[in-house]
Amino acid sequence: MPEDFGLGERWHKVIDALHAVMPVYDRVNHIISFGKDRVYREEGIINALPSAELVLDAGCGLGAMSEVALEKLKIKNLILLDPMPDYLSIAKKRLAENSPDMVVGLFETLPFKGEVFDLVMCGFSLRDSMDMNLAVREISRALNNDGKFIIVDLGKPDNFLKRWIVGIWWRFIVPLITIVLVKRRGLFYTALYVTYKKLPKNRELKRILNIWFSEVMFRVKMLGGIVIVTAKKRKHDYHTLLEKTFI
Repeated sequence: MPEDFGLGERWHKVIDALHAVMPVYDRVNHIISFGKDRVYREEGIINALPSAELVLDAGCGLGAMSEVALEKLKIKNLILLDPMPDYLSIAKKRLAENSPDMVVGLFETLPFKGEVFDLVMCGFSLRDSMDMNLAVREISRALNNDGKFIIVDLGKPDNFLKRWIVGIWWRFIVPLITIVLVKRRGLFYTALYVTYKKLPKNRELKRILNIWFSEVMFRVKMLGGIVIVTAKKRKHDYHTLLEKTFI
């Protein structure tokens, strides 16, 4: 059995925090990424397909990842998936010109048939899965053969010193910055450290992805505290691999 990664029973605590910070979410993300959040999204997206028939923004949040993707790619149909209806509502308004479909759902139980998407993207969202191994498996199932997967998210450096520095950033410095910026709402950003602690190290994330994907391009920023990943669905007998991996 693979090692467990993901929020598990802490998921509800993090979701509650995300509800609380919704009015300041984009603004704070921009600041604590040193203004690079959009740049990181663009870097991931430009390495995807130039066009796509059907795209899933998994964990779409307020729609920032889809906004960039719609600017950079030719997308015919876009589906926004998130566990929080209030985030979905704002994302749909933000992207109203493109008429995306909305689905309330979880990474671990994607409510779609297999092999339907040309592209699945996760912009600062995969970290909030309850079970990351299962989430990656489900994303692979939903992608068609040769479909692409984009991840832009927090990373956990392999190097101990870098991991310690990034941990200090999320545990102490980010909450202080956000309290100064947004007062009491900043307290909810302590949940980011919970997320960080439950992440796999970057090499472990790469190992998880290599089970289900090929051509995994893995880039790191901010001492390894940010990862930008593009991958192509691995051609395999899905059910045989599932048995070997999870039984």
